[in-house]
Amino acid sequence: MSQPDPTLAEAQATTPDVLDLNSLTLIGLFTTSEGPAALIRAANGQVARIVPGTHALGVTATAIGESQVLVTGADGRTLAMRLPPRD
Repeated sequence: MSQPDPTLAEAQATTPDVLDLNSLTLIGLFTTSEGPAALIRAANGQVARIVPGTHALGVTATAIGESQVLVTGADGRTLAMRLPPRD
């Protein structure tokens, strides 16, 4: 994964209406000593840190890449979640 850009993160974190607050949303991707991880946010405001195989907020993390996260819902459908677009 690429190095984080604190300036970009700060700008996006303070931009109104970047995140869809009415659905499950990917809010961050990062690398830990255990491998790739992500932060996801549910419509109710709950935030969870996930790694592949984690079950949280009603989904299971299937895969985490450099630009997206794949999660599978209880209904068996897989959803690709991406970070909000950069301006």
